[in-house]
Amino acid sequence: MRGVGVAPGTTTLTLPDGSTISLADWIDDKHYGTFQLQHGQSTPIEAFSAGRSMPIPGGTRVQTRVDTNIPRAGDSGLPKDWEMLVYGLGIEPVRACRPQAGQSQPVIGDGSGALSDPIQLATLFGINRLCFVSYEYNTKAYTQGVLADYPQGNGFSVVSTRSNVEVAQNGRPSPRDRLALVLPVHKRENLGYKLVLQPESALVIAQPASDFGIAHTFVDLKVKEFGLVKRNIV
Repeated sequence: MRGVGVAPGTTTLTLPDGSTISLADWIDDKHYGTFQLQHGQSTPIEAFSAGRSMPIPGGTRVQTRVDTNIPRAGDSGLPKDWEMLVYGLGIEPVRACRPQAGQSQPVIGDGSGALSDPIQLATLFGINRLCFVSYEYNTKAYTQGVLADYPQGNGFSVVSTRSNVEVAQNGRPSPRDRLALVLPVHKRENLGYKLVLQPESALVIAQPASDFGIAHTFVDLKVKEFGLVKRNIV
């Protein structure tokens, strides 16, 4: 029996294993997940280890759509019929923050003593200097390095006349400057994946707050997988 072909003029892509996909069913997009570091952190943190509505990796607050667009933990792989070709990775410093007054863990919003600020260079330098990064798929490490090896490829570009403004980014806000994988990681359903960040020594996070109050001792980092995402037809 002959298989169903693709319409004439449809762009196709041949993968390293010889299989072919039709780009009409795929979009250039991303999967992302967030994790939280704190002062004194010395144990590994795994991005994508929790899905939406689950506690953020490294903390207790519940993740929202701002934190991740993955509905379940990466150790369980992608949900049924999900698929992605990962062509690039980026790690974005999201914020330095502190909890509400009298609380030990941050929340997503500010107020009641909670405050979020852009990450400053000294904070980012300390994390980059001490943390080893490993991206793993189906129990195999595909790329390893430090934070600066995975530039975010997007973000704020700041011009200010104020003397107390500092915004540290992990690389330039340019998609051309983020890490590119020549041969993509082909993520499929039920095959586990994660990005592990391992501090080699206890982190020192004590960034001065913009309100000159209690210093920030927590940092949120967002991991982004860039590539072709299969459109899910419900």
